[in-house]
Amino acid sequence: MVEKKKSKSSNTPDVVSQSSDDKFALTIMNFFVDVFYSIFFIVLAYMAFWVIVVLSVLGFIVRAVGSEQPEDLKNFTKRLTSFISECLNFSSNTVKNKPFPFGKFPD
Repeated sequence: MVEKKKSKSSNTPDVVSQSSDDKFALTIMNFFVDVFYSIFFIVLAYMAFWVIVVLSVLGFIVRAVGSEQPEDLKNFTKRLTSFISECLNFSSNTVKNKPFPFGKFPD
């Protein structure tokens, strides 16, 4: 980041750049923020996986009773698997867009 300061003797702005220590600290901080977000989305993907397992068991129970699996349950399961994919893609640095809590839930 560059900030401009005006010289007292003249009205021309002088460019003052960040020191190398500031750039290094900013790089380290960004790295730790990325690691935090990656761990956060891996945990969310893990929890969503277990929700899908429960919904799958529920779907098998509904089919065993003899009725058709509800369309809403199928759609939600598809959307949840897309969410897991987005979380894992973000955590592996494949994409830079953050998934659901910070972005849109998959359609």
